[in-house]
Amino acid sequence: MTILSYFLLWFLAANFCVQETPKNDTPLGVTIVKYKWQRIGSGPSVDATFKAESDSPNGSTSDSNVPAQASGISDRDPPFFMYSVEVKNEGSESIKAILWNYLLIDSKSKEELGRHEFVSLEKVARNSVKTLTVRSRITPSRVITVQGSPPTANSTVVEHVMLKCVVYDNGTVWQQSSAWEQSCEALRKRVKN
Repeated sequence: MTILSYFLLWFLAANFCVQETPKNDTPLGVTIVKYKWQRIGSGPSVDATFKAESDSPNGSTSDSNVPAQASGISDRDPPFFMYSVEVKNEGSESIKAILWNYLLIDSKSKEELGRHEFVSLEKVARNSVKTLTVRSRITPSRVITVQGSPPTANSTVVEHVMLKCVVYDNGTVWQQSSAWEQSCEALRKRVKN
C-alpha cells in the first residue's frame, strides 16, 4: 500500500470514530404525531366547558342591555394562544406526565425565535393516542410582524416539539439528553404527590 492509501484509511477511520450517534428525542415507543399552535382570542382563563350563568340555550351569550365591558373582558386584553401536541404511546407503560417544549426556529439563521416549556399532567394509556393542549398568553415567538402578529406560515419559521421528560405509571422517568435532571425529578415528585 502506498502512503496515500494509509493516510486515506486513517482519515476515514478517524472521521467514523468522531461522529456522534444521534440522540433520541423521544423515549422508546413514544411518537410525536403532530403539533400546532393557534391564536384563540382574548377571554378569561377558564375551561371552555364551564357554562356561565348568563349563557342562554338559544346561543345568545349576553343580554343586549349589558355592555360588553361588564363581562370583564375588553377589546384590549391580550389574546390567548393554544399549544398542542399529539402523542402516540406504543410503549410498555402508561404515561402520567410529560414536560415538553414548543420551539420556533428561523430556518435561515437557525436563531431560536421562541421556546415555551409546558407540563401536561394527563395520562396517555398504552397503545393510545392523546392530544395534550395548553393555553397561554405568551405569543409563539419573540419576533412580531408590522401587523402585530407572530410570523406567518409563508415565513422561514420552523416549528418543533421536543419531549424533555416523561413520567410513567410505574414511577420511572425518561429524560432527554439535554433536559435538566432537576426539572425531571421535580416533575416525578409532583406526579407522585
